[in-house]
Amino acid sequence: MYNKTNVSISIAVKIILSKKDFFLYTEENNKIKRYMLTNDLTRHRNKFNNKFKLVDDIKKQLINLTINL
Repeated sequence: MYNKTNVSISIAVKIILSKKDFFLYTEENNKIKRYMLTNDLTRHRNKFNNKFKLVDDIKKQLINLTINL
């Protein structure tokens, strides 16, 4: 089961343009409160309570995003 989390447009753009491998984050009320893009997962993992995603997986989801006007 997936958790649905709201991501701002600025964070989405940073993820798409990033060359980092991991996206670490903390969330409150299904919104990202704090995040970090990094290649060194072991160094920063404990600061974010082991909440991380692969940037490549997030990019695949963001590319499939459609906007209906």
